[in-house]
Amino acid sequence: MNRSTIDYGIDLGTTNSAIAVLNGMTPEIIKSKTGSSDITPSVVGITPKGFIHVGENAKGMIIDRDEDAYGEFKREMGKDTVYQFKSSGRTLSPEELSAEVLKSLKGNVQQRYSEEISAAVITVPAAFKLQQCDATLRAAELAGLKGVPLLQEPVAAALAYGFQADAANVYWLVYDFGGGTFDAALIKADDGTISVVNHGGDNVLGGSDIDRALVDKLIAPKIAAEFGLKNFTRANAGKRQQWSIFFSLMKAAAEKAKIELSGGDSTSMEIRNLGRYYPDLGIDAFECEITQNQLIEVAEPIINRSIQICRRVLAEKNLVGSSLDRVILVGGPTLAPYFRDILKSGLDANFDTSVDPLTVVARGAAVFAGTQRRDVRRKPSDAVGQYVLDLKYKAIGPEADPWVAGRVLVPEGGNLSGFTLEVVNDQTKWRSGKITLGPEGIFRMELLAEKGVPNNFTIELRDVAGNLQNLVPNYFAYRIGAGLPGQSLTNPIALVRANNTLAPFFEKGAGLPLKKTETFVTARAMRKGDSSTDLRIPIVEGENEIGDRNSRVGNLVIGADKISRDVPANSDVEVTLKVSESRIVTVVAYIGVLNEEFEGRCEMETKTALEPDLKKDCAAEFKRLSGLVDTAGGMSDDHAARELQQLQGAELMREVRENLSAAGADPISAEICDKRLLELKLKLDEIENVMKWPATLAEVKEWRGYLSKLADNHGTPQQRERARALDEEIDEIIERRQMDRLRRKLEQLQQFYYQILFMQPSFWVDQFQRLEKDKDKMKERDKAERLFEMGRKYIANNNTTGLGNVVRQLWELTPSEVVEEAQRAFGAGLI
Repeated sequence: MNRSTIDYGIDLGTTNSAIAVLNGMTPEIIKSKTGSSDITPSVVGITPKGFIHVGENAKGMIIDRDEDAYGEFKREMGKDTVYQFKSSGRTLSPEELSAEVLKSLKGNVQQRYSEEISAAVITVPAAFKLQQCDATLRAAELAGLKGVPLLQEPVAAALAYGFQADAANVYWLVYDFGGGTFDAALIKADDGTISVVNHGGDNVLGGSDIDRALVDKLIAPKIAAEFGLKNFTRANAGKRQQWSIFFSLMKAAAEKAKIELSGGDSTSMEIRNLGRYYPDLGIDAFECEITQNQLIEVAEPIINRSIQICRRVLAEKNLVGSSLDRVILVGGPTLAPYFRDILKSGLDANFDTSVDPLTVVARGAAVFAGTQRRDVRRKPSDAVGQYVLDLKYKAIGPEADPWVAGRVLVPEGGNLSGFTLEVVNDQTKWRSGKITLGPEGIFRMELLAEKGVPNNFTIELRDVAGNLQNLVPNYFAYRIGAGLPGQSLTNPIALVRANNTLAPFFEKGAGLPLKKTETFVTARAMRKGDSSTDLRIPIVEGENEIGDRNSRVGNLVIGADKISRDVPANSDVEVTLKVSESRIVTVVAYIGVLNEEFEGRCEMETKTALEPDLKKDCAAEFKRLSGLVDTAGGMSDDHAARELQQLQGAELMREVRENLSAAGADPISAEICDKRLLELKLKLDEIENVMKWPATLAEVKEWRGYLSKLADNHGTPQQRERARALDEEIDEIIERRQMDRLRRKLEQLQQFYYQILFMQPSFWVDQFQRLEKDKDKMKERDKAERLFEMGRKYIANNNTTGLGNVVRQLWELTPSEVVEEAQRAFGAGLI
């Protein structure tokens, strides 16, 4: 089939995947090879002889041979996790496993349409980090897909609903609760476009967490009690190898029970073949009753976490549930009536389930694929009568009279004078009328399209005699429907400075692609060949003003072995950051003193959260929490004490502790612990800032007084104006009660104070005299004595600049505590 657009869309899910195609105006799901299912389980198994199975067959292997089959690897995308297939001896990364799922979906197309696809739109959670998007593109390439636009899953769902809708100025909330990730996207539909105006999400929250909670809180305790098993927990599953099989059996049974309880008050859950793995238990099966109320009890905290994210997304845009035209439900778990009841009690809104929640993302991906033109460009052929067309147009749009422009390319020596070009709508037989081309072959014309049908256009190129010529390509398609104004950035992107503050580059919601340049200075010297002085430029995603409280995307590392000579400290570095439509980050650093440019894709962070690191990190935060409790009690800060007390008993603390205990045996638990630990750090930062606010405010007030007096008595008019501007900025920060900004402004106050101070000759004379008294404490005494001799001459000649240079060199020879004491003492004395 001739296609001018990509047309194929893939939902690469945590638990299930699907592929759809846009044929005509309706996206169509392509069933699995057996023709029985719209979805393919995202599971890969390898037999002892090395045969690879994907989907239902592989899912069955998880129960029988859990070390030969794996699922939920999407959660590990972008990490350095390795999956060991014991029987075959093979090891595969999450990207390689995802590639096998993509190959299987491509095979469905081959079987159905006898069409081998080389390009497709692939969806990713909106909560995916940049390194996870990068890993998805690598998986696509391994599967033989080269033209791969990435599309956010909630946007795909909105397109599936709104492609042919005539909605005007309304808001939708896409509630996407998948197998392993959750997204909440606020969508505005207006004037033939669908745009994301806000987003929130959690990439370690989904239906599989309900399965895990059923196992950990209900099924495992029942089994432990019945068989007298001690320490029968996920944390100990890896310490006795057979228990990992037991937990796989329980999870499969829990998933089945969860589905059955969607439409019933209770179900009998059975785990078979226990005798095969655990002959010492003396029985072959375990059976127990699970009620819907028990399921709700373990599922509700998980669902409530997603509801809180939705409320935050709405509140940030001053909206509530009743402001929405509809809430679009996405994901298999949302099919359950109990699940929807919990949602409706938490979100006062209208819910829309008119499109199958299991396949809506793949359908929307296919709609978007219909807007993405295939790369059919070719070079002009030397063959007589061979012409190549370079077209510019939108494949989908709200207009019935869209414009198309282009250029006809001819072989060398060819001539287009007197040639005509005409466009014909194959469905309606509408014709544009012939236009005569000039020597350059450039044209632009208005088309006529009809709504509700695919408008396939043929382009006719004729020579001066009216003979039809061979034009490649000679067709394109246009559909009337809602389109995207362009994809946007899910999280802000920034560079981290040496003092752990952010240098923002791109805001959340900025349209892709993006490019921006900022200038910085090196914090220390780079010495050619000395790897300890490599220049690292960390890039992060997130909104927290403290650098390490955000998610690190990666680094651009400029090795000292790559520079032609030493780079002094405080050298200018011009940094250009680029983000492509597929969220690939490129960093370019230009170092002026070298007149050299260093460029590369950002080296993505791939480290998996490890149990020892998590234990150390958790211990530090638990200690900080305990210290804050003691401090709040000593300060009689009732508000902080209540906040801390609530935090100690909160669901967040329980999640951190439970997942930490299982982190050594279960990579998913380690990932969840890492995510929740960051949330705990941010919460403690918030409480700590509230407690430190009075003291910080008092310190700022003190330094404002120092600066005001110094600027009034010794500053230039420009410096006095700058001091007044700082005052106004501080007043605004205090009014907004922004602790991180106040701390940074305090640093600026102090730096500006010393900037004025260092301009005063008396400062350098005083420092010189103090250092002279402490010269016995200096290293390199001969060098120090020579500097003192130079300094005395500079004082005699009133050479403040020379004296300042001498004092700075003497500081380097003097213990830091002596220098700091001298500077503090002089500062106080001057005021």
